[in-house]
Amino acid sequence: MNVHARRPDRSPAAIAKRQKATEQARAANIRQGYKHDPVLEAANARYVAGEITIDEFRKQMQARFKPT
Repeated sequence: MNVHARRPDRSPAAIAKRQKATEQARAANIRQGYKHDPVLEAANARYVAGEITIDEFRKQMQARFKPT
């Protein structure tokens, strides 16, 4: 891990903003037939909490579905 990498803002306002964004994305996905996915929800929780960046989130989701 690069110790100089920029980490997400963990202020209450930033967390609330990320929470709202994930809730809106979840609502859109539900309208399209989304079924609960514990791995996705765990990654969402880590992103909202500021533990991972959006780029790290994307890489995790892409790696999960990458053909082997």
